[in-house]
Amino acid sequence: MRAVIYCRVSTEEQTQANSLENQIKQCLETITKNEWIHICSYIDEGKSGTTIKNRNAYQKLLQDMEQDKFDIIVVKNQDRLMRNTREWYRFIDKLMRNEKKLYFYMENKFYSPDDTLITGIKAILAEEYSRDLSKKINNAHRNRQKNGSSVLITSKTWGYDKKGKDVVINEKEAEIVRLIYTLCLQGYGSRCISKILSEKGIKGRTGNEFSEVTIRRIIRNPLFKGTVIMNKRHMDFETKKIICTEQKEWIIHKNIVPEIVTEQIWQKANEIMDKRCDIQRTIKKGKNKENYELSSKIYCGECNSVYWRRHRKTTKGVKIVEWSCSQYIKRGRKTFCKSGCDNIHIKNEDLEEILCNISKRICEYKREEIIKNAVNILKEVLEEKEDTQYLQEQKEKIMKKKEILLDRYLEQDISLELFQRKNEILEKEYVVCCKTITQKAQQEEIETNQERLCSIESEIKYISEKELYIYKLINHIEKIEVYQNKLQIYFDTFDTIQIKIEQYSNKAKKFTICENNK
Repeated sequence: MRAVIYCRVSTEEQTQANSLENQIKQCLETITKNEWIHICSYIDEGKSGTTIKNRNAYQKLLQDMEQDKFDIIVVKNQDRLMRNTREWYRFIDKLMRNEKKLYFYMENKFYSPDDTLITGIKAILAEEYSRDLSKKINNAHRNRQKNGSSVLITSKTWGYDKKGKDVVINEKEAEIVRLIYTLCLQGYGSRCISKILSEKGIKGRTGNEFSEVTIRRIIRNPLFKGTVIMNKRHMDFETKKIICTEQKEWIIHKNIVPEIVTEQIWQKANEIMDKRCDIQRTIKKGKNKENYELSSKIYCGECNSVYWRRHRKTTKGVKIVEWSCSQYIKRGRKTFCKSGCDNIHIKNEDLEEILCNISKRICEYKREEIIKNAVNILKEVLEEKEDTQYLQEQKEKIMKKKEILLDRYLEQDISLELFQRKNEILEKEYVVCCKTITQKAQQEEIETNQERLCSIESEIKYISEKELYIYKLINHIEKIEVYQNKLQIYFDTFDTIQIKIEQYSNKAKKFTICENNK
């Protein structure tokens, strides 16, 4: 029989008697005793049994089970495999379907379907034990945090080292932290600070350059002024996720670690950051939101960074809207900074012209026919409108006059003869007035409508010339790649189109659709 072993200990269990070494030893002895063939060992160290997440050895065990690489799984007991009731039953289901055997060396027996009830109860008890243990550990952490007896810092914490239970300053890194705060107080933003550090050759522990996010985190972190904030998050047993706690539950200890910058410097730097955030929020709330149809669709073919739309002025004060590589905007030219980018910029008007020409090739609909149809529809609507308004007004007038005349007759203010005579006069006046109003109204409406139709027709022509073409095309664009001498435009339903770029000077470029594009 081909046998494999599975052993697991969690972080909390590593110091106990049932250590990992003892499990492995006992499993191997069991295989030897029963004269089975040892095929493989699956070991998860420092992993919780309440979930299968991040348990690479357990996942590999399940995969090999499906591929029929063994016959027997040897474990210490049930909770080594799983402390989660639902996952336990899933494991047993997979075990039965693949016709494998499970051997518990502590009980010296194989798992049997007759044990379903008892193993289910054991799984529930094991899960409850883990839940209770999690509560105790979280409570112990909280008590230590309240006392401030142990300050935890990660390996990514810049400027400090952990020596035993003490946190000490790493002077070499602390100088860089102070430089970041100094540059912030001088008015530099996180992007500029990142660029300055890169130019000075200053890099992080991993050898990478300081990102803008890292710089903002350093400036915002109160640790550098000696203040430690604890209990900001904890692991939730039920969801197996990190949960952020409410601010009122935070545990704050001031002057618990040595400060790298003073309270005043930290406060001033954060005030500057707050002002920058307020300005950015104001800009985003304004009319000119940086959200365009082509945003996140244009990428640099040289460094794979996204292209950003930006406004700038020439030396003569002419405003230009263009798309530039975000890496160039952050770092500058690659000539001056290794992490920069030398790719070309594209004027927005050139890009619109390219898309307009491509759309004409793809769509090939009759523009003049569409315009003519639209104008005819407008004419019909306007003519119907003027007839309706005129008739309604005349109806209302004649009804009012007749009602007044009739009321007077019924109230015996006038005789029947007078009523008839007045009614005839009103009818004649109505006819004459009606003709006059009709002629004048028709003339005015015709002139007005002609002007409106001409204006609308020109608008339709303009829209169909450019905006309509571009609008129809943008919806189908998935990605645009920019290179020094070409553009690659990828569509969802059309073939990829290549645009050839010829550079006449630093400012002038010629864009040509390659003939092999259909």
